[in-house]
Amino acid sequence: MLNVLREKRNSLALSFVSGYADALFFIQLGGLFVGLVTGNVVLIGLGLVGDEKGGLRGLQVLTFPLFMLGAGVAACIVARINPLERATFWTVILAAVLMASAAFFALFNGPTSACALVTVTAMGMLTGINRLDTRLGPPFSLMTGNIAGLAIGVARRLIGYSEKPEEWGQSLTSIVLVCGFVLGCAAGALAQVTVGVAGMLVPALILVLLGLFYAPNKAAK
Repeated sequence: MLNVLREKRNSLALSFVSGYADALFFIQLGGLFVGLVTGNVVLIGLGLVGDEKGGLRGLQVLTFPLFMLGAGVAACIVARINPLERATFWTVILAAVLMASAAFFALFNGPTSACALVTVTAMGMLTGINRLDTRLGPPFSLMTGNIAGLAIGVARRLIGYSEKPEEWGQSLTSIVLVCGFVLGCAAGALAQVTVGVAGMLVPALILVLLGLFYAPNKAAK
């Protein structure tokens, strides 16, 4: 088990951070995704028909350009810094700094909306570098696909299908990603009710550790 966690630690850390940040700010603001920004499209639609969860339309719209800005920053870092592992390190560390900044803004009574938008930018950077450096692991924010992969693995087990090594690896990755995201959501919700946005120091610390001990996986085929 320890070997498995060591091999999948990048995926586990990133999925945990994604779930943590999304849950914390969704509860804090009453309806805003900072990582799964496509979910904000649904919330904007709810706002158009008067649902209370769509009451943050301005913030929800702003998540799109800021998320794209974060991904663009990741692309610029990769283009300017070599080798790729070093670019990944600095991207992850910068994302950690942004999340820590959001926490400190909250500690000094900064507006929660600003904290959320800073975190959106950080999540854009993480999603961007995850796409640019395939050795960081498979996409951690595509929970629909990851849950589908988990379901496929479970179904194969139930019918007695013997998975090939690469198929088992895919199923294992789906398990790690889904579990990491769910655990992150639970931790983020707990942080919100105990310390509020200051709890963003936790994912910031996780990202610092991820950057310091970044171990590239084999590139995806």
